Amino acid sequence: MVLRHRDAPTVPVLLSTFLLGVFLAAGPLAAGAQALSESEEDGSPTALSVGNLSTDFTFGGSGENAGVYNYNTNSQALMISGSNGSLLVDYASSLDTGGFDRDTRRTIGAEALFGGNATLFDDFLRLPLSIYVPIRVNLDYRYVQPQNPDLTNLHRGAGGLGAGGGAELQLPVGPDFIKDNLFVRGSAVLVPAVATSLGGNDADEIVNDDPSIETSRTRMRRMLNINLEALFTELLGESTGVMAGYTFRAYGRSQQEPSSVGDVIDAATLEGDYRETSVQHMIRIGLSW
Repeated sequence: MVLRHRDAPTVPVLLSTFLLGVFLAAGPLAAGAQALSESEEDGSPTALSVGNLSTDFTFGGSGENAGVYNYNTNSQALMISGSNGSLLVDYASSLDTGGFDRDTRRTIGAEALFGGNATLFDDFLRLPLSIYVPIRVNLDYRYVQPQNPDLTNLHRGAGGLGAGGGAELQLPVGPDFIKDNLFVRGSAVLVPAVATSLGGNDADEIVNDDPSIETSRTRMRRMLNINLEALFTELLGESTGVMAGYTFRAYGRSQQEPSSVGDVIDAATLEGDYRETSVQHMIRIGLSW
């Protein structure tokens, strides 16, 4: 069975819709974040960074169309990050075509984590150390061209709510110039989410023809996000500094469609049968303010 492209939402339309959703949701979440972070220091810096995003992405099962959406590549990525969340956008071309006759193959992704921090300790052990519970809304979009140009492009979206642990330290020793400007922060967040394909297209026919490829099926998704940053503020001016960071993300997908609240609880408590679908590493450098 040969599958042809149908009229489907274009990448710019879907990506714009995702970013619009982030913008519209950010207002109510900002109010919640302020309430959760009343005791958090106002001087926590924001960063804009770029780097190399290494991704191992798998999607699909066995059969004739097995692995047509898979890729393992390094891509260019941009990230905006702060103490209350992050937005990561990445793009890569010239993905592996698997021997199929196509000139190029691309992927585009955007992922937002935003919310607030419930502070547990301020000035922990009399140090300028804040320990908190990050509470995050997660929105995610991934576009992938298949290896076989006769198959439909993949538009995958996800949304969820998670929590974890985090800390921020302002260096307590050294000259005033260092003590006032060097920050180190890190967080780990586990996000149970629901993922599904966006926009009706040939994915339904792929499922019917080969059930092992479940691109159109709704699934529970579990994502672990670890983010570490070191920031030196006011190095390049009164309000501008430099930063370096590392981000790790791992994704897993349930084998079956969610059918009860218990499936959501399983995703949040590391229970259930989950298949690893993606692992990402990113080393970043950039500016802070």
